[in-house]
Order: sequence, then C-alpha cells, then structure tokens
Amino acid sequence: MNDTLYAGQTPWLPNRRSAADTALRLFCLPHAGGAASAFRTWQHHVPYGMEVCPVQLPGRETRFGEPLPTGIVDLVPALAEAVLPSLDVPFALLGNSMGALVAYELARYLHRHYLLSPVRLVVAAARPPGGAALLPRVSHLSDQEFGRAMQARHGGIPDEILDDPQIGAVFLPVLRADMGMVEQYRPAPGPPLTCPVSAYAGTRDGNVGAADLDGWATVTTGRFDRQVLDGDHFAVIDHPQLVIGRLADELALR
Repeated sequence: MNDTLYAGQTPWLPNRRSAADTALRLFCLPHAGGAASAFRTWQHHVPYGMEVCPVQLPGRETRFGEPLPTGIVDLVPALAEAVLPSLDVPFALLGNSMGALVAYELARYLHRHYLLSPVRLVVAAARPPGGAALLPRVSHLSDQEFGRAMQARHGGIPDEILDDPQIGAVFLPVLRADMGMVEQYRPAPGPPLTCPVSAYAGTRDGNVGAADLDGWATVTTGRFDRQVLDGDHFAVIDHPQLVIGRLADELALR
C-alpha cells in the first residue's frame, strides 16, 4: 500500500497513516484501562484497501499525563473532531467493552451533527447502552479491592499490577477512571442508528453472555447480528481475522 504520514495527525490516532487507495477505515476503541496498543497487530490482517486506526484516549501511553476523561458522552465531541478529516472514505467503528459504548456514542454524534454513518458498528464484550448500570459499582473501592474486583469480573490484569502497589499506582487510576465513566453512563434519548450492528461475546466471558448482546438490536433500524467467539472478555481482540474478514465482505457488497 502506497502511504504517507497523515498531514493532520492527531494524538487520538497515533501513527496514523494515509493511503490514497484506502477504501475503508476501521476505527478501534479499547476497553476500560486499555489503549491503542490493544489493536497493534490488526493492520497485519487487513486486505488491500483497508486501514485500521486504533484510537488513543487521553491519559494513557502516548497521551500519558493528559487529564483522564470523566464522561463517555463528554469525550465524544473532541474525538469526533479528531477523526472527521479521516472520514473521507467509508468507515466502520469497533469498540471492546467500554470502547463499545464510546463507539456507539461516536456513531450517534457523527450522524446527528454531520449526517455521517459507519458502514458497520461492531460492539464486543459489552451490555447494551445502560446495561452496565445493573452491575455492582466498583470504581469507589480501594486499589487492592478494586483491582481484585476487576480481575474477577473481566480478567486480564497481570499479577504484578495487583501485587505491587507502585505498579498499581500507575495502571489502576486509568482503569478506575474508565470504570467510573461506564458506571455513570446513561444514554440520552434519541433516534436509533441506521447502520448494521454486529455484537460479539466470548464463550468464557462471565460478565457478558450471548443473551446480553440482543439488546444492541434496539439501537439501530439496520441489520443486527450476534456471534460468540472462543475466548474471554477480550475474545474479539484475539480474532482480528474474523472481524476484518466480515468488514471486507461488507466493502465488497458496497
């Protein structure tokens, strides 16, 4: 692919590259406590003409030191402004766990303010908007209690973070802030999306099961499908070929 560094590069899209032959861009939003690096290998799996754009939220990795976001809806306007120059070709939005809620709100915002719609919204390891309010709150717990509660709920936290207070002091504030956003999030009333929505869950995800995904069907007037993947709360991140392959099929249909 003949590409160059993107002239309008933004901290939201680190190492973003622009290609004249790009036909579809996939913007990937990470889980709570996660960062753009969660999708660092995805570009290796794309067919010709597709570009993966991992989104970097404030306060982590290349944006460490920036204030952490305090609300899912509140961070979307700045995110939308950052990605807008890259929406000159068809695009899709993918979010895992907390990222699914951010992707959903981004899709709503882009449609409401710019009449732009993704070719597909992909949500994974997430209950439908408002569903997280039914879960016990954990963001107020002490570091040790919070870390253990999150490990029991989602897994994926290395033992050194749970056992070493110094390491935990670096990682846990990001995770805690993100979980606070999830716990406080309530979707505002509004018209449904019109794009297709695909929802994924892992076979070993004890927090989000296949039945929990069906609520996502109500957020759109477009097609809805769900799929269960082998894996845990991060199953979709481990199956880039499947997700990217389905999006490639969508592009072929277009």
